[in-house]
Amino acid sequence: MSDSFLKGVQLVNAAGDVCVGEDVARGKVLALYFAADWCPDCRDFQPVLNAFYKKVNVDVKQLEIVFVGSDASAEDQLAHFKDKQGPWWAYGVCAGKEQAAVGVTERKGGIPSLVVIQPNGDVVDFHGAEHVEEHGASALSKWL
Repeated sequence: MSDSFLKGVQLVNAAGDVCVGEDVARGKVLALYFAADWCPDCRDFQPVLNAFYKKVNVDVKQLEIVFVGSDASAEDQLAHFKDKQGPWWAYGVCAGKEQAAVGVTERKGGIPSLVVIQPNGDVVDFHGAEHVEEHGASALSKWL
């Protein structure tokens, strides 16, 4: 993984454990998952992603997911993460608020969005959510 990707970024899981980003991503395919609980498409995709994550990591953990929420508040984001998401990590910001703070009102592609990054730091798929829905667990082989 690129030495600078996620370096020093604090991530948290649903149990409240904290980890540094570069440790989470080291040696694995990484997927940044942009979603929100208010989004109907995200709610439909969530169980698909949960099943995909379990299936591709059943023998060896090959994929790590980092959730980046777009919920209306930090409280909504935390509830969404703890109640509905898999056993992965979250970046503790509310993407919607961060975007608004810098004047960004829209994000290309919308949500849910799964951006897939190889262990060397190269982005290999900006449309990971669609590929998970279309190809199931075999989508991972395209990212390795």
